[in-house]
Amino acid sequence: MFCGMATNTARKGGEEKLVLAAIEHAAALRQQPGCIAAYVLTERDGPTQVSLSIFENEDALYRGVDATRSVITKHHLEQILDGPSSFRLFDVR
Repeated sequence: MFCGMATNTARKGGEEKLVLAAIEHAAALRQQPGCIAAYVLTERDGPTQVSLSIFENEDALYRGVDATRSVITKHHLEQILDGPSSFRLFDVR
């Protein structure tokens, strides 16, 4: 299995918008072939949000992310985020 983890920090006042965008994206990822799970983790009383998605393999992850890119772009994250996103890849063992 293969996992993608995106970490984002919202600008002040944009926390809820960021979480809603991530929840919508996770729901879209769950519909993609090869997706095992997709979660959104939110920092309690903080601006940081982590999106975690697990796929059968690396190719399925990239296909799923490409297929759902429009879900994220419609939320105009450049207006919500306080700095760039961090994206990391992991093997799930």
